[in-house]
Amino acid sequence: MGIGFVILIHLVAVSVFGFICAVVGCLLTYFISGKEKRRNKMILAFIGPFVAFYTFYIVGIISLSIVSENKKVDIGIGDAWYVPLKNDYQLLFIDLPEQASINTGNGLTLVSQVAKIEELGSQVFGKTFDNEYFFVDLKTNEVKTFQTEKELSALHVNKKLNLVDTTEFYSERKNDIMGYWPLLIMFLSLIVSMGAVYIWKLILIF
Repeated sequence: MGIGFVILIHLVAVSVFGFICAVVGCLLTYFISGKEKRRNKMILAFIGPFVAFYTFYIVGIISLSIVSENKKVDIGIGDAWYVPLKNDYQLLFIDLPEQASINTGNGLTLVSQVAKIEELGSQVFGKTFDNEYFFVDLKTNEVKTFQTEKELSALHVNKKLNLVDTTEFYSERKNDIMGYWPLLIMFLSLIVSMGAVYIWKLILIF
């Protein structure tokens, strides 16, 4: 699915959840609040969840997109996701992990159907879903393929491979690159959404 369609689904889910919270909030406000400014309080109870959730989501998406662009790692939604390798290369997934590939900075695919991978400096060792082993030099674009793990191991500085699943490699590399940014963005989004609700409170009640 394209990123636009995924965001649309998220917004629909936010709307449904917001509506449920709004209805519950209105009922609680009606029964527990005094008559003074009850109408305005109920309006705030109804729009508050929408303001909070939409603000939180929009600020979060925009902030993550900015960090993603600067860090050259995707935000994890849409039909393609990727993490950088050395020298402006990237490990790219399209739709499914089975479609992982190693691409150059200008989009040239060097190896496709990557199942396992190890990055060691400017060298990448790996295995495809066709049980073929490969070696990629990220400085020269050189690609070598082998039929056995032993042949590939001969090029390894330690003579022993440490291949991991591409999804595991992606997850660890993404977490390393993003660091504490997701938590900081979540905190920022929460603060902004609370501020937005408070502004509406000032408008409607005070």
